[in-house]
Amino acid sequence: MKNMEQQSSKGLVLTTSGHETQSANSVKEYSDPPIPDDLLTEIFSRVPAKSIARFRCVSKFLASIFCRPDFTDLFLTMSLTRPRFLFALEADKTLFLYSAPQPHNPNDNSSLVATPYQTLIFPEYIGFDNPRTLCGLVLLWQMRVILIAATYLGYDRIGKRFKVLRMTSSRDGRPNTHQVLTLESGKLLWRMVECKFHFVPTLALATHICINGVLYFEAKLGKSTVIVCFDVTSEKFDFINTNEDMEQGLACELKSLELFNYKGKLGMHNKENDLYGKRLVLWVLEDAGNHKWSKNVYVFSPLDEKMVKHIKFVGVTGRGDIVYSPRPFHPVNWYFVVFYNVESKTFTRVKVEGLEVEEGEKNHFKNTLIGYVENLEFM
Repeated sequence: MKNMEQQSSKGLVLTTSGHETQSANSVKEYSDPPIPDDLLTEIFSRVPAKSIARFRCVSKFLASIFCRPDFTDLFLTMSLTRPRFLFALEADKTLFLYSAPQPHNPNDNSSLVATPYQTLIFPEYIGFDNPRTLCGLVLLWQMRVILIAATYLGYDRIGKRFKVLRMTSSRDGRPNTHQVLTLESGKLLWRMVECKFHFVPTLALATHICINGVLYFEAKLGKSTVIVCFDVTSEKFDFINTNEDMEQGLACELKSLELFNYKGKLGMHNKENDLYGKRLVLWVLEDAGNHKWSKNVYVFSPLDEKMVKHIKFVGVTGRGDIVYSPRPFHPVNWYFVVFYNVESKTFTRVKVEGLEVEEGEKNHFKNTLIGYVENLEFM
């Protein structure tokens, strides 16, 4: 018995079955109904980006679907509903990124399985301290000696493009420069943009975030600390004032400020307000035009206070849970994330498994990133 199947690009299948002496009339031809393109688009929008990269090599037809703008948009929309953690581990001047799903309802008996996501090797002058993530891209900070150079990553929701904002402040008194680079195919060129007010980015260069097409970062305007707003689409600058309560400790602690996304609004955390772990103070921008902030204070019990002293604030999930992670240099073989439910006022610790390192390597964690989503824009 000899069996043979051949499938054409149109879904046509030819089947030959019988003895070798069987005549050609025994060949049967049938055709299955093709899968609609919209159904294929819906199915593939739910798989990981790495799987999409492999499927693109299967056929030109699939590759054409994955390159369509509507599929790219749908994939990003679906990714936003399944945010992930990124764990950054440094070992021998190499940055290892691991990824794990963000749990919706964490409990003390649950655990996260992290899988290798990316390995990055950089020269010594690239800093690993505070990588930032936006719509599938990770931005690393490069420190310059002669110029104070601040680099920020933003996303233009209208043009659906990533843009990099770079500002330089010279130590010899030369005027500051503001440049924008659009990440697109073809030759990449920096363009000068105008800013009508003079500010100096702080040395806490990783303190920035892009929310709904607006890039926010900390800066000094005269003697005051402000939050600069850069509209990624129009490429216009503005700023939001802070108050004395919010600025407590910023002058002496350059890395005390953390900006985060609080349910689509700009959130700000200054660890100097936390009284050494006795409480958590979060500020939320309610009205940018009127520089209006709301203050949220969460006071911890003496038992919880002991734990909070040894972990650091990471951010807030979409449902409003506050996330903590161990501080840098924490042992890799016992890594965890902590969720604080503001309604029940309870902490939940979830162990992270799968973080593998070579025995004998000098390694330590640099950061935990929250709310990472995959994007096919540059695949």
